[in-house]
Amino acid sequence: MTDFPRRSSLSILFVLGAASWAPVAHADCLFNSAASGEPSLQVALGQLLDAAPNVVTGCLAEGTADGGDAHWTSVGQTSATILLEIAGFANVNGFGLYDLANPDNRLQVFRGPSGPGTRAQLSFHSNGTITVSYGAHVVSRARFSSDAFGFYLLTGEGNTLMSDSSLNPGGVDRMYAYRGNGSQFISGPIVNDGDPGNDVFGAGDAILAYEDLLNGDNDFQDFVLLVRGIQPIPLPAGVWLLGSAFAGLWLSARRRPAAGLPA
Repeated sequence: MTDFPRRSSLSILFVLGAASWAPVAHADCLFNSAASGEPSLQVALGQLLDAAPNVVTGCLAEGTADGGDAHWTSVGQTSATILLEIAGFANVNGFGLYDLANPDNRLQVFRGPSGPGTRAQLSFHSNGTITVSYGAHVVSRARFSSDAFGFYLLTGEGNTLMSDSSLNPGGVDRMYAYRGNGSQFISGPIVNDGDPGNDVFGAGDAILAYEDLLNGDNDFQDFVLLVRGIQPIPLPAGVWLLGSAFAGLWLSARRRPAAGLPA
């Protein structure tokens, strides 16, 4: 992965943000109690991991604040792998990234027919371009304004559901995110890919679990994927840049001698 040139100007603020975020905030994610006849998200993750996160209390907080699940950045080799699709729209739903500065600027990662086990590599380039590759083949690319992004699910209803829920119809939260807890994958595409070094749900990983209907059964196992090499960030890139400007002015003021005093 090649870093954006802007990353150096943001690095101090990112470190400060990460330090303040370190005690990960969790929120109680809400699920319908009515049985749908399908395996619950907890059961499904329990079949994949030897110590699955608690799907109710283990999810990240909703929103853009510290520990929130709305905005993300790449912190290493980034990939996405579909784990589950238990939905009537399984052959229709699409997934990708969107630019925080312009949510209409999007990069598609998975199209509707993609199913469990489909894996994509995401590469971040110095000119702001992000490419999506399946194996050695680049399948899509887009240029974003910074190295911060959100996730979206394009659903069979024609809705685009954003990780920043304030952008969704009615502001509904349709994505729950779970950070890696060090547990082993015991089944599923991560184990079956033949790479035993890649079977831990690690600190730089996140499982994203979607409900694909605005008024559905709220089971959040309609589209579930593992994204590696990412971290949530507390503020949009524009706010970081504004904070950088204020920090520069503050440092300049501290260096300026007071009136009447020698420099």
